[in-house]
Amino acid sequence: MYKSATIATEYLIAGNPEVPASLLNTLAQSPTPAVRARVAENHATPLSTLVKLLYDVHAEVKLSLSHNRAIPVMVLLQLAEDEDPDVRYGLAENYHLPIRVLESLALDENPYVSNRASRTLSKIKSSETLVRAAA
Repeated sequence: MYKSATIATEYLIAGNPEVPASLLNTLAQSPTPAVRARVAENHATPLSTLVKLLYDVHAEVKLSLSHNRAIPVMVLLQLAEDEDPDVRYGLAENYHLPIRVLESLALDENPYVSNRASRTLSKIKSSETLVRAAA
């Protein structure tokens, strides 16, 4: 019971944008992937910590980086070259990624990743066309 309560507390703290950078750095080393993923999503997490999470062993943590609105495009482009096709596929589904990251994934050697990125790009372009037509 205590361990799960501790994990739940760490998870909640890791998502708080007002937590000091030093605590986010500590939580980024948690043995629990969900806590590390929450740190990756937190827009207050220092860039140096986000870059370390780029090399995490869990796909969940890496994919969480793509939901961080403060992450630089260069980090996302690096993530788009991850060796794990599940990470690249997860990125290819993300409509909130910069177009150039999705275009990079559309050229992926894995046909599932490239197809998914192409479909995501197509839907983004279709919705942009609808918005322009409605305006």
